[in-house]
Amino acid sequence: MYLSIKEAAEFLGVAESTLRRWEKEGKLEPERTKGGHRRYSKEKLIALKDKKQNKKLTIGYCRVSSSDQKEDLKKQVENVSNYCIANGYQFRIIEDLGSGLNYKKKGLKELLALIENREIDRIVIYYKDRLIRFGYEMLEDICKLNGVEIEIINHSEDKTYEEELVEDVLSIITVFSSKLYGSRSHKTREITETNKQLFN
Repeated sequence: MYLSIKEAAEFLGVAESTLRRWEKEGKLEPERTKGGHRRYSKEKLIALKDKKQNKKLTIGYCRVSSSDQKEDLKKQVENVSNYCIANGYQFRIIEDLGSGLNYKKKGLKELLALIENREIDRIVIYYKDRLIRFGYEMLEDICKLNGVEIEIINHSEDKTYEEELVEDVLSIITVFSSKLYGSRSHKTREITETNKQLFN
């Protein structure tokens, strides 16, 4: 979403001349229409406004269980980003890949570090189970202790209980097979494919 110089000035609570000066200083550079008119990205304006007010960052956390769910991840990122922009949050997206039972995912570990260091004040997720499958209440308590709130966009269930159970069982079997036979072994791939066929 883009704003005119008048709208941008009103949004930031400054004069239009201030925006022109910031442009010369390289502090806030607008884009230009074909007619040469300034257009300001609302996302950049929000980031600047939050910086002025010394607000902490909002993290949009998006997760899928496997690499073949890229479209689902893309939709999550889009929905969470639009939600944050609409609410005027200064935000960053963390994309994660792995089962909701896996507590060592790269993205989740990064998120926990940000919470522990009190670098964020809000987490936005599309579905509740995208954050963590089990132990959500404990994580919620950790967030509260560190002044972090969790906002869930869609309160409906992402998947049925049966679908979640199948996904978790497959994840557990894959992990144990990898440890037993090696993650790249033919046996592991064979076991994984067999179980997918059995459960689907």
